[in-house]
Amino acid sequence: MSKSHALQIAPRGLTLRQAAQYWGVAPNTFRKLVRAGIAPGPLHMPGLGRLLFDREQQDRAIDALSKAGRAG
Repeated sequence: MSKSHALQIAPRGLTLRQAAQYWGVAPNTFRKLVRAGIAPGPLHMPGLGRLLFDREQQDRAIDALSKAGRAG
C-alpha cells in the first residue's frame, strides 16, 4: 500500500504532548490537571520508557466534566 493510501488510525495511546493537545491546553497545564486528579494519569507499561495516556480515559474525564458543568 502506498503512503498516499495508507490507513489512518487514531492512536489510543497519546504522548504527553498529544494528550495536552487533546485537552486543548499546554503540556505543563495538562500535568497540573493530572496532579489535581482532573485528567487521568499515564498508563503503567513496564519497559516502554515513556508516558502514554489512554485517549478513551481522557474522553470519559472530559465527558464527566462537561456533564458536571451542565448540572451546576
